[in-house]
Amino acid sequence: MNPAGAAPRAQTGGVNVPPVPMSSAAGQGSTATSGGTAPPPVTIDRVPSSPALPQPALGGRVTSFPLPPATSFSPDVPPVPQRPVSGPQAPLGNTPEAVGPVDPQVQGPRAPGERRVRVPGEIDLVSAYTLGRENDPTFQAAIAERDVNRETAGQTITAYLPQASYTYNNIPTEGGARHVATVTQPIVSMSGLATLKQRRPRRAYADATLEVRAQDLATRTMTAVADIIKATEAIALNDARIAAFSTQSQRASRLYKAGQGTVTDARDIEVRYEQALANRILLNSDLIAASTRLRSITGQPVPPGAFRLPDRFGPVVLDPIDAYLGTQESANPQIEAARQTERINQLEARRVRGSIFPVLGASATYTRRNGLADSYVGLSLSAPLNAASIFQVGAANATVRRSYEERRQVEERARTELERLHALVDGGRQALAINAKAIQAAELSVEANSRSYEGGVRTNVDVVNAIQTVFEVKNAYVQAATTLSINYLNLQLLAGVAPEDAMATTQAFLLGN
Repeated sequence: MNPAGAAPRAQTGGVNVPPVPMSSAAGQGSTATSGGTAPPPVTIDRVPSSPALPQPALGGRVTSFPLPPATSFSPDVPPVPQRPVSGPQAPLGNTPEAVGPVDPQVQGPRAPGERRVRVPGEIDLVSAYTLGRENDPTFQAAIAERDVNRETAGQTITAYLPQASYTYNNIPTEGGARHVATVTQPIVSMSGLATLKQRRPRRAYADATLEVRAQDLATRTMTAVADIIKATEAIALNDARIAAFSTQSQRASRLYKAGQGTVTDARDIEVRYEQALANRILLNSDLIAASTRLRSITGQPVPPGAFRLPDRFGPVVLDPIDAYLGTQESANPQIEAARQTERINQLEARRVRGSIFPVLGASATYTRRNGLADSYVGLSLSAPLNAASIFQVGAANATVRRSYEERRQVEERARTELERLHALVDGGRQALAINAKAIQAAELSVEANSRSYEGGVRTNVDVVNAIQTVFEVKNAYVQAATTLSINYLNLQLLAGVAPEDAMATTQAFLLGN
């Protein structure tokens, strides 16, 4: 038995995914998620034939996101901004309601219980995950890996199936051709029984590894969508900032012409305006890159304007930590894969030990040479004497101890990560509600500084800084919402929630449908 080495550990979207070991043995799946080595390949011991006659050896897609036309700086023609995100906002789970500013151009939230009508060709979080299961190359390779592991599990049954062989020899010194047909059937074999018992844990291991790959797909899809949301909302906020700078420039120009302002004020706002225009180019590049990553998963182009934040977020349903820990013990596929790997290695060690004991089998041999036929049916007993088997037993026992510790490591890591994510989600939903209030305060600050500037109390720099603060606060609000959604998804996945259900719950919060 040649234990395979373990691949480096990886992280996915904030969730520590157990390492994916690689198996170097033929006939074994290439990856695993047990936190250690993959299960060993199935080994079948042959039943010896009757000693009466000689026994021959058996042969063994993104659409374009064009930049808005560059707007030349003109205080008389302010650009028309896209709708920036407003501070929603609805209660987040059981946190206090955060009432944010309301954009009069934004349609209010749907009535409670009203179902969202799906527009043909529209894509959302759940549909993106569904497309990913059908298109994503990594997940398709995981399906093939699962099939390989299932076939390997089916191979264990051959430990107690009859084996047949046929040989033909034509040696001139023997005076003719010789035909030999042999059939052997194991009756009592300690190693064969241990091999046969590996069938169920190997199939469970195959299913668990595929489920881990499905969780990885959900995390990658959520991360790509979050990047699109951040880029899309940042573009809208930046355009609103450009419009605000243009309005402020008009005001500075009027005051300068009236002898109440300076040319410095006009130049200062022009600098901020040009910076915002340059930022628009970078933000559009971010949007194209994020859309390309999602298209590589779904195989479909991302429609322009997809994945906009709603006017009100949905609730974050957060159960007590003990409830998540309870479901994790029984439903987490990473832990399940580690447990099945440990069980397989235990049976493999039993098989190696069993190979030292005698094997009792039935043997039937038919021989024909020079027109004469001979046959034999009887029992055979084999007592292998191989010193290497003693060392193999020691190696197999060491592999069992290693898989035991690796299983404990996976369980402890998953439990620690679950507690961390639970705390992040609990704190994140409360912080999001407070950030919504910060948006309202920042917008009131802009209005106050603008009136003070007209009254000669504040300078143009104060107004510009207040406008910049609004952009930063709203952008931080979007960042907090997307980070919370990723942590919320990973918390559910780590607790053993099916990826489809976890994506639907996360979508209900982030996209409001």
